Amino acid sequence: MDVILERFHARAWTYAEGDPRAVAELERRIASTGRAGGFITYSDLARSVSFDLPNLHESPRTIDVLNWQQLDRAIIGDFLNYVSMRSYELAEFFSSALVVTKMDGTPGDGFNVLLKDLGLIRALSSEEALEIWVENVKKAQAWYKRHA
Repeated sequence: MDVILERFHARAWTYAEGDPRAVAELERRIASTGRAGGFITYSDLARSVSFDLPNLHESPRTIDVLNWQQLDRAIIGDFLNYVSMRSYELAEFFSSALVVTKMDGTPGDGFNVLLKDLGLIRALSSEEALEIWVENVKKAQAWYKRHA
């Protein structure tokens, strides 16, 4: 098994494994964005998705995309890492590369943290991280266009 998959499989998934329906919806939204050759913001990705998570006191949870809470960021981060694992298993790209901030159209800090956790970069803000992001954007968009 490749080392990236080993590291993905060693991760503890706090939320994503608890709601396969939400995983499927996030994957559908990312795939639609990739087929169009674009990007999706975190807010557009999460908008109106109901997360039915057994380990939350108040579930299902719908993220208020105008007022993100720390828990919301943790939930989306876990789901994005999980869908990236699934896209990497399928076609060796990180689908979460297509999810960006409204501010400047780049991935949030969580994307670089994932790259660091997987041993792909040494520093969170680096030219290396930018190159990996761009490479994954190209791979994701090309793959989604071919697999419409």
